[in-house]
Parts: sequence; C-alpha cells; structure tokens
Amino acid sequence: SDNFFTTMDLILFGIQGSGKGTQAKILAEKYGFSIFETGAELRKIRAEDSELGKTVRKIIDRGDLVPNTIVMEIVAHFLENVPADTRVLFDGLPRSFEQKETFDALLAAKNRETQGIFLTVPRDEAIARMLDRGRADDTQEVIERRLQNYETETLPVIEAYEQEEKDAEDEG
Repeated sequence: SDNFFTTMDLILFGIQGSGKGTQAKILAEKYGFSIFETGAELRKIRAEDSELGKTVRKIIDRGDLVPNTIVMEIVAHFLENVPADTRVLFDGLPRSFEQKETFDALLAAKNRETQGIFLTVPRDEAIARMLDRGRADDTQEVIERRLQNYETETLPVIEAYEQEEKDAEDEG
C-alpha cells in the first residue's frame, strides 16, 4: 500500500551511484516529500566562504566522511524549517553508527517516524555511474574511498535498521 508514503518520513539507503537522487525526486514529486540530500546540503556549505565551508571543503575533497556533529547541525536546521505536516525524504543519511544514534534521537525529539528503502546496484555499475556524472570530487581514488566508507560504516547501519524492523514485527 502507498499508506506509509504519506504518514512517515523516508530514509533512502544505497551505495553512492545507486540512483538515490533520481528516486528521491520521483518519490518527492509523487508524494509531496521535502528532500534532505546530505551530499547536496554539504556541497552548498562547501561552496560558502565561511569557516564551516572551508572545513567541509577539505574533508569532502579527501573523500572522507564529514563529522557527525556538523551533519546533525545541518539536519536540525533543515527540520526546523520544514512545515509540521510535510514528510521528509532523507537521502544519504545516516552514514555511520554514531550518526544513526544521534539521527534517531533527533527524529524522536521531533516526533517523526521513518521508514527505510534500500536501493541495490552492482559495485562496478555504481562506479561507472559516478565517473559519468563528472563531478569534481568523483575521481577513481576518491570514489574507492567513499565506497570503502560505505561498506565499513553504512552497511552495518542498514543491517541495524532491518533488525529493528524485524524486532518490531515480532512484538506486534
């Protein structure tokens, strides 16, 4: 049923290059979601001539993960400006276990419920897509590092959400 699309926020999971951005746009248009795309929000800040902008620029250009405190600040700011009746689609978040904990707490504090969607795509196809995008930070070396981060940091997060989902079903 389309039901959860209208009552809950959505979290889109998937390897970089799996088409999250494209799917997010389709879902947002169809169901009226407001999109929080971590990468896009960080790139906006990266372009700013501020202290935060300089910090974020260095981190992104290395292909490393932006520290959780910075990401959560941006999410909190975003949520403060979203109308109460608007569902949010989170793309590219949470990316680590620490982030999951603070993200879940932030959503709980704002009484927002979430549902996850996991997009799968073969690794080599994802790499080819990223190289095709031709973004400045999409070099083979940086892409490899980002995929490594995804495999070590983000996959365990997805597994934890899947486990919570199963636990919730067991209780019901």
